Amino acid sequence: MPPIEDPRYEALLPFLSEERIARFERVLDQRTRHLTVVMENVFQSRNASAVMRSCDGFGLQDVHLIEDINPWVPNRGVSKGTNAWLTLHRYRSAADPTAACLDRLRRTGYQIAVTSPHVDGYDVTDLPIDRPVAVVMGTEWEGVSERMLAEADLHVAIPMHGFAESLNISVAAAVVIHELNRRLRQLPRERWELSEDEKRELRAQWAMASVRNAPGILKRLGVPA
Repeated sequence: MPPIEDPRYEALLPFLSEERIARFERVLDQRTRHLTVVMENVFQSRNASAVMRSCDGFGLQDVHLIEDINPWVPNRGVSKGTNAWLTLHRYRSAADPTAACLDRLRRTGYQIAVTSPHVDGYDVTDLPIDRPVAVVMGTEWEGVSERMLAEADLHVAIPMHGFAESLNISVAAAVVIHELNRRLRQLPRERWELSEDEKRELRAQWAMASVRNAPGILKRLGVPA
């Protein structure tokens, strides 16, 4: 096991089972930030929670939420608590949440890939993933906003062959994430895996989420939370 360096994780380690510690390492070994998902004002919390469940299941660590119209409310019945293992980026205090989200993504090197069946662009099977990609999913009824379409670096769509022109957002997200993730895992690990610093931080965060009253335990031990 990698050296324990984060004092929060070291303090909480006695409260974690061997099975949970091993699970942390297996998941961290497959986690990536090369792909991320942005949800723009998704109306139904169960859909947003289902997308988060797919992100966790396919190994994506970050989810960005733009909530200036529709706030996200956790739905544990759908997410199965997976949001606790993800890093959620929310922009509720920003004067312009969309601008704040896009600025953060671009500053950290992401291409903005907006999903839409109405704009000519890439098939999900050939969307470039040589650079980090943030996939933007829009509302259930109208899709992404015109503003987000205009901000896109790339446009992407799922090929459809029936009368329906689009899928439910949670299904569409799962299809897109699965395909991009499949292709990503064919690249050398160093292109997509987390750094050791990122893994150390996540171990501590996941321990905090796993141990009952973790903040109280850390306070008694004199370890900053």
